[in-house]
Amino acid sequence: MTCPNPFDLITCAQTATSGPMGVESVAPRSPGRPKDAEKLSAILDASMDLFAKRGLEGVPVEAIAAAAGVSKVTVYANFKCKSEILAAIVTRHNAKLGDLGAEILRTDGPLADRLARLGHALVDMITEPSHRALDICLGQEAQRNPELARQFFDSGPGQLRKLIAQILQAAADAGEIKLDDALSASEDLLGLWLGFSIIEKRFQSGPPQIERLSARIDRGVELFLRAHAVDAATA
Repeated sequence: MTCPNPFDLITCAQTATSGPMGVESVAPRSPGRPKDAEKLSAILDASMDLFAKRGLEGVPVEAIAAAAGVSKVTVYANFKCKSEILAAIVTRHNAKLGDLGAEILRTDGPLADRLARLGHALVDMITEPSHRALDICLGQEAQRNPELARQFFDSGPGQLRKLIAQILQAAADAGEIKLDDALSASEDLLGLWLGFSIIEKRFQSGPPQIERLSARIDRGVELFLRAHAVDAATA
């Protein structure tokens, strides 16, 4: 289904939420031939910055093309609407952390080290200026289109929650920890890592303090593993 106006957010959002494929239905369409990777990256970088400042509806395609240093035709050739651009930004942003999580799931070693590695990678991601810009943009769009925002949640934080649950369940199956429910335990661990920082964020305008967030990762892993230790569970 093609948007009548290629850059009409609402129409494309309705298209995206009407199909059975969930968030995949708003992913960039498969091109007939490979697109220039540098130009595509420039479009996403420029769009993220502009969306964060003006919101999707406040950014015309001409502004995206000018900021990216490409023609308007190039933007149209890659994306049929601005919701597709936002979906591609989210997908690109989440891919690195998802790849690391999948790699951790396949590797051996102490569970504490593997969880800490993932947690510190999460801190690295959320403290990047690009992530903060994306956060602003998604927050704005959540008010306009809650269903689309939910799809983005499912493909980002929701996938991270499931990935951590897989790591924890594998550790429980190997007898490293005791769990009642892996998904709930994943939420508990994420809460230990980031819970209070969410409150702080509401009252601070500056960038997150990386050292404090990193310390929370280490302490969160320690507290979580102590609570789910096999000896503690059977004592």
